[in-house]
Amino acid sequence: MVLLHARAEQFGVQVEAKLSGMLIVAGLLLLVFHVGPRPWVLALLVAAIVFELAEKGLLVRYTRRIPIAAGAEAMIGRPVTVVAACRPAGRVRFGGESWKARCAEGAGVGERLVIDAVESVTLVSTPDS
Repeated sequence: MVLLHARAEQFGVQVEAKLSGMLIVAGLLLLVFHVGPRPWVLALLVAAIVFELAEKGLLVRYTRRIPIAAGAEAMIGRPVTVVAACRPAGRVRFGGESWKARCAEGAGVGERLVIDAVESVTLVSTPDS
């Protein structure tokens, strides 16, 4: 029983695991105290525990495969918006922060650029095509 789909980020996967885990615990409590004959309740309880352990194992295995996007390498190819004209030097907004930028072709305020390289604290950008 999955209520949220895992996205390609760790936080989304953790939310899915917590929500489905809470629903399974609630279902198990209902089974143990309010449902049918004892042998069936125990069989369903064991099946639910096995399912829960398998789900957690797969989620842990999946999240370890997701590469961590950090550093200059993660910035290349991402869009930025010009906040001070780049002719050729200026400033751009990336991720809520203002960065120094260099754009050989030049760009006016409000134009969209793409990050080509990161040199120290300066973003080398070209027009978004």
